Amino acid sequence: MSCLLATAALAQRTISGMVKDAGDSSGLPGVNITVPGTTTGTITDAKGHFSLQVPESAKSLTFSFMGYTQQTLAIGSQTTFSVSLQSTSKGLGEVVVVGYGTQNRRDVTGTISSIKGSDIKNLPVSDAAQAIQGKVPGVDIVRSDGSPGSEPNIRIRGTGTINNADPLVIIDGVPATGMSDVNPNDIASMEILKDASSSAIYGTRAANGVVIITTKKGGYGEKTHATVNVYKGTSNARRYIPLLTAPELVQLKQERYTNDGVAINALWQDPYYAVQRTDWQKALIGTGSTTNADVNLRGGSAASNYLFSAGYYDEKGLIQNSFFKRYSFRINSEHKLGSRVKVGENLQLTYRNSRGFDTYSSQTGLIFSALRFNPAIPVKNEDGSWGTAKASNELGDINNPVFTVENIDAYSKNYRVLASVYAEVQILDGLSLRVNGGYDGEIYQQYSFTPAILDQTRVSANADLWQRNENKGAALGEAFLTYNKTFNNVHQVTLTGGYSAQKTHGDFFRAERWGYTDEAADQRVLDNGTTVYNASGNYNAETAIVSGFVRAFYGYKGKYLFTGTFRADGSSKFPAGNRWGYFPAFSLGWRVSDETFFKDNVGFMSNLKLTGGWGQLGNQNVKDYQYLAIVTKDRKYSFGGNPYTGIWNSSLANPSITWEKAEMTNISAEMGFFKDALNATVTWFNKKTRDMLVPYPELDVHGTSTIPDQNIGQMSNKGWEIELAYQGGKKDVHYHVGVNASFIRNRVTRLYSGTYISSTRYGRQNQEISRTYEGQPIASFYGWKTNGIYQNQAAIDNDPNVAKDNNRADIKPGDVRFVDTDGDGKITESDRTNLGNPNPRMTYGIQAGIDYKGFDLSATFAGVTGLKLYNADRMQGLDPTYSYNMYAEAMGRWHGEGTSNSMPRMSLEDANQNARTSDRFVESGNYFSLRNVTLGYTIPSRVWGKSGISDIRVYATGQNVFMITKYKGLNPELGYASDGNLMRGVDVATYPQARVFTFGASMNF
Repeated sequence: MSCLLATAALAQRTISGMVKDAGDSSGLPGVNITVPGTTTGTITDAKGHFSLQVPESAKSLTFSFMGYTQQTLAIGSQTTFSVSLQSTSKGLGEVVVVGYGTQNRRDVTGTISSIKGSDIKNLPVSDAAQAIQGKVPGVDIVRSDGSPGSEPNIRIRGTGTINNADPLVIIDGVPATGMSDVNPNDIASMEILKDASSSAIYGTRAANGVVIITTKKGGYGEKTHATVNVYKGTSNARRYIPLLTAPELVQLKQERYTNDGVAINALWQDPYYAVQRTDWQKALIGTGSTTNADVNLRGGSAASNYLFSAGYYDEKGLIQNSFFKRYSFRINSEHKLGSRVKVGENLQLTYRNSRGFDTYSSQTGLIFSALRFNPAIPVKNEDGSWGTAKASNELGDINNPVFTVENIDAYSKNYRVLASVYAEVQILDGLSLRVNGGYDGEIYQQYSFTPAILDQTRVSANADLWQRNENKGAALGEAFLTYNKTFNNVHQVTLTGGYSAQKTHGDFFRAERWGYTDEAADQRVLDNGTTVYNASGNYNAETAIVSGFVRAFYGYKGKYLFTGTFRADGSSKFPAGNRWGYFPAFSLGWRVSDETFFKDNVGFMSNLKLTGGWGQLGNQNVKDYQYLAIVTKDRKYSFGGNPYTGIWNSSLANPSITWEKAEMTNISAEMGFFKDALNATVTWFNKKTRDMLVPYPELDVHGTSTIPDQNIGQMSNKGWEIELAYQGGKKDVHYHVGVNASFIRNRVTRLYSGTYISSTRYGRQNQEISRTYEGQPIASFYGWKTNGIYQNQAAIDNDPNVAKDNNRADIKPGDVRFVDTDGDGKITESDRTNLGNPNPRMTYGIQAGIDYKGFDLSATFAGVTGLKLYNADRMQGLDPTYSYNMYAEAMGRWHGEGTSNSMPRMSLEDANQNARTSDRFVESGNYFSLRNVTLGYTIPSRVWGKSGISDIRVYATGQNVFMITKYKGLNPELGYASDGNLMRGVDVATYPQARVFTFGASMNF
């Protein structure tokens, strides 16, 4: 009898079938299938198929997948199932993260864009932000520096302040300092909150938008599964700048002397320098590589779920000895303690190691040096010594760039922990309490050893070691209640209210010593330096923020929707009287397509939802403690000829300083056509920043104290966002096409009357390039307009632009004709004017994909239009007064009447300042690029039999494949080279972007 009972208990049967998207009938991979009340479960393979052994006593199966409506089906006598789940693309069953909770997509009244982790997996990028470029309207991703591991700039609905305009990043509920530490393959979803209604729950940190990242988890009752992803590829530069060859350079150098009536320097008559020996761009910029390997293990029981993942990413740059490595480890788990309590944790550990080089300086920048170094000089001489420009000042004061990368020993290391723990208690039916604790901690180390340099132009007699260590941490505590109830199947109510507090802390030290008699690698420690040049250390300024927040959602019959939010924030960055900020927001929604009159009369449109809202947001990403005066020690004084050391007031106080505030109005229409095969969203927004903190004009008094910022400025960003998506196909073929575009107009609407904010000066010409004026876009280019080249002396004598100019005698035929914009007959500072807007009027993206019998092909295109760029490196590369190599287009210079009307003559002195900031160097920044293309094939599970492998997908990917642009520089994707948001779109010859081709495989077990 016992044997019979045991046999009956162990009796099982096989259930198989397929899970599909309800909209297009495509198979869904990774769907969790469980038997309720047991630990039995499985997931679907890459085509949506599954097979599962279940006990004879099993009554039902549950099908669940993130972003889809969960279904539970009775088994009965069935052994084969065909299940359809609602697709997230239709917005009917999708659950989105809205901050301190989730919400069905159909009930959202704000503007939230969602990216699934499957849309960005296995892309050869170090930062998840790079993967979403072109995929989200209203989000501008610019990675102006292509060095390994560099983080892109993210702008959501334009630049809203001259200060820090980065969005708030939330990772598993914890505010983070960016997303570069997250392995993109660990991301389950990414929500981008763009309007005030959706962002106001984060109050004072939400003015620049919010990015919420949710990482992957295991499923309750999910059988243990493993996924392995591996890819490897090579990278190369997309383009090089045409430069003069050695014979051409000698020709133009000699021409300078001839034009100025000066004897030619002997060096330029030496035949050695007329022989081409090195293409310095290609000597410096070569081939890079990318390697990635990550694995995750996930599963769960009826009471717990878990995910373990580990990842390795290694990017070797186009420039030798530049690299970025990341090792990541993650544990996510959740546990049910009875029927009403859940506890869980998310732990991310990351180690990063990278090496880069200065590519921004116009004195020692690496790309600058490669573009300027004399092409007649070899990388190494025949005797093995390094090529050098020491022979003459005529060769310039820059070092051999290849020597630099091979002899500078430098790196930076980051150790980071991002952790959260939580407990959730169901107090009553529909009422829950959640308590969160989080910590974001980082240890940063920087090391740079420069050996003694004696055989280059920039000599360093002593070896130098510089080290920096910094520890930073932020602790978070939160508690909030959520009440979710539907009354009479008509009234849906969700209430959320809670408390949040976060405190940051840290410390740092920096030390530098000179003079190393032994430069061996194992001797490069601070103790071995003979001279202490610098030593400093301190605590970082502690900051804290305390907040209370509430949000209410009400829906009537699912058709009439209301969301109201209020948050109060108190920050230590501001004085007691201005410490608290209050941020309200509300939005309304109307599902018109649910109305009877619409259903009965509009057959071609399957969905129409109208939403609109208004709210206030804050920005506290400004300098700390400007309400306090700063007193600094060790100030040197002289009294009666005797030296004294004392203190001084290095910064004045602003006791009235407070938040920057942003008000946003948002109106949107979501539409679906032809049973939601075609979906469209159109949004209009108007964002106004007020109380923007700007530098106060310096007073006309003696003194050197820093003047704090003042809440004076105002800025406006208004525009449109449009998104279209179509899905179709049948049987074995499924395809999709998506297009998005955003149109944004930026204006600074208030500054000090009649004044402006200038950017830092750039280049060896010490040129001011950008100014921010009231009534104009932020960081507009500012300089002189030109009108061709003077062809003869008569043109100069008869030019009204310089009729009264005291410097007219210095102008020669072949010089640039500058425009007298104020009409006074002279070319002066007052003739400078706006030369262009570096902020794009339109950003757009196109995504397309097709699947056929295991094959998949997808592509993402991205582009921008309506912006100008300032080619500052070209400004220097066409200036003949310097002793360096020049751009090849200098061969088209004026060398006689009628020879050129765009490129001035060669001259040693340039008395007319032909290379000053002008529209000669302003170019169109429009581009269209193939950001990513991937071709893959999934080898089905039946090929592997009982090996334990459910499927293997092999694929080839191209990243940054091509770019169509008229821009003459290395790369038109120019962000913020220096000076924050006050200088955008200025090309200073930074690290070039790489074109990457990878081959990889994903395996599920």
